[in-house]
Amino acid sequence: MNTGISHPFDGSLYELQDDGTIKITDGKREGLFHGDGRWISGEIRQADPQLCVWIANVPDDATIESDSHLAQN
Repeated sequence: MNTGISHPFDGSLYELQDDGTIKITDGKREGLFHGDGRWISGEIRQADPQLCVWIANVPDDATIESDSHLAQN
């Protein structure tokens, strides 16, 4: 999986991993976080929880392709 975004304030790279965790890279430093921003491992120990949740919220293909009941009249 290759879904990621640079943080708008510090430029660190937030990348979604295949297991649903978030890898944050800032230069040579890295950290691994849960999808809600809780630290798992690595030198980087703080994450933007809102950005982690946003990146981790990737719907599966079935959800993307389904018709939204909210859009139906």
